[in-house]
Amino acid sequence: MTGAAIALMLTAVVIIWGGLAVSVTALISRGRREERDAREQASRLAHSHLRGTSATGTEE
Repeated sequence: MTGAAIALMLTAVVIIWGGLAVSVTALISRGRREERDAREQASRLAHSHLRGTSATGTEE
């Protein structure tokens, strides 16, 4: 194998693994954000239930 072929292979491996790392990081970040948003919504709903009001801000 020539030096150019080895360099090309190493570059491709770095790009592929880098893309995988970025994708996994983005998925983890999205999951944490969605969990946080779900907890906040549940908390708002529980507080509104205790106050006897609607969680959407409109009275029924």
